[in-house]
Amino acid sequence: MMNRIGDIQPLIQDYRSKISANESELTIKLLDDYEDLLQLFYQKNEMINRIWDFHENEKYQLAQETLDPLEQILYSSLLGIRTLDHEAKSDSAKNYLASLKKEIEKQLNHLKEASISVYPLCMQDLGSYGAIKSYYELFKEGKNITIDIDFKGTLKRQPHKVEIHIFRFIQHLIQIIDNLNTVVTLSITINEKDGRIVITFEGEALVERLNHSSNYQLFKELIDSIEDVEILEKNESTFNLVLQTIR
Repeated sequence: MMNRIGDIQPLIQDYRSKISANESELTIKLLDDYEDLLQLFYQKNEMINRIWDFHENEKYQLAQETLDPLEQILYSSLLGIRTLDHEAKSDSAKNYLASLKKEIEKQLNHLKEASISVYPLCMQDLGSYGAIKSYYELFKEGKNITIDIDFKGTLKRQPHKVEIHIFRFIQHLIQIIDNLNTVVTLSITINEKDGRIVITFEGEALVERLNHSSNYQLFKELIDSIEDVEILEKNESTFNLVLQTIR
């Protein structure tokens, strides 16, 4: 959407250069109004992108300064309990340590899921595709939906903003689709080729069902505001999310 709207400005300028001096005031006024609307559109998109960047920075700080250290503390506590368990003599002490160990393991799993949802620090080493795998491994526990993720082509490291976009788009779409409670199986294929990353989502009547979701409509509006990204709905079951990595 962004690229198509961006094409309007050159057309307006070209038309202005061709209109005669006696062109009607209405025509000139319409061209002025179109240009004003374009400026408002660009300002809106710039604001959305600034908010996006601000939120991502906040999430990164939260994950790095709070969630990750807390996860390390819980893991260290778990190791300490395992050591104490070997040294405990009474059954009551062993039972207490076993229940404490179970609760810490439970909270550690919850924290891991929260951490990677807030901001996947593993992306720094593994890239967006490693972060997606880690997110899905945690997400699928206890879910009714079955998701098959397939990576194709040469999956290179991308600039950080592109990688966080890839991760966030897939994360949000998985959550939206899961909330539908009508999609049993979902296939996600990621293919990188010719300066484009194409993420294909496929499921029975997937697009038809998504188009009834207000969250999906909001997601499409967000995509429209981000340059070099677009959603292409192929049929009622399949759509592509396309990211241009080379301009």
